Amino acid sequence: MITSTEKQKIQETDTQRIRRNKREILDSIYVTYLSVKLVPLHKLIIQFVFSLLLTSLYTTPMLAELLNLENVTDVSLLLKLLIPSLYTVPQIALFCFLFKKNLLMFFKKFDKKQIKLLVWAGIFSFGVAMAIAALLQYGFSYTAADNENTVSFVPSDSFVLIIQLLGEEVLFFSTFFFILKLFTYTEKPQYGISICISSVLSCALFGLAHLSTYDYRIMQCLFIIGFPCFIKILLLLKTRNLWCTYTAHLVHDFLAVLILALGTLVNQQ
Repeated sequence: MITSTEKQKIQETDTQRIRRNKREILDSIYVTYLSVKLVPLHKLIIQFVFSLLLTSLYTTPMLAELLNLENVTDVSLLLKLLIPSLYTVPQIALFCFLFKKNLLMFFKKFDKKQIKLLVWAGIFSFGVAMAIAALLQYGFSYTAADNENTVSFVPSDSFVLIIQLLGEEVLFFSTFFFILKLFTYTEKPQYGISICISSVLSCALFGLAHLSTYDYRIMQCLFIIGFPCFIKILLLLKTRNLWCTYTAHLVHDFLAVLILALGTLVNQQ
């Protein structure tokens, strides 16, 4: 049975649809702002600092040295899964402990519209990343020679990705929520500006967290890794569901893995 609201959406013009989407985004900005305002500051600080320190440890050779992995030539799947688990599980455990009373503010069940939306968000963010990569490589001094990095595809890395990206989402949004929380103490809140500044800083930090992975190429990390994360912020404002942003991140990275797999297949022939 189609409700009256659904009938109105079907009958509305393109202009009306654009206006409705803008209104929904503005409402979501306001709700997100108020939701973060209700969360105690000390909890956001603890989560942000912990995620940042754990990411710093995870992205340096220190973890491999602690696990004595530097001399291991044949890493088993179990050991491969252990390493990202050491990064993700503590963050998730702390997040659930700190925000157990607020989890419904961040996580909800999927619906069909959200699934369709997150898939398109993942595809679009990947397209944006590829466009920026092409612009940096061919439009500026960032040449193809600078970006040469021979990487082969290993199927087991897909399972590692599923675990690792969940930890990355906690880092990204703990940064976003922490910065946004600071704006809630202003006497005259500017909701849109607060969201924009929080987005810019969290995207930049997320990109810079990948520096060691991409041989400390700042441009690549800021613009190819960090900038497309704006789409995740928009997705959060639209759905208010971190499961959607995580899954969109998976779609984005699995597209990259697919291209890498095709490249590996071509090189083997």
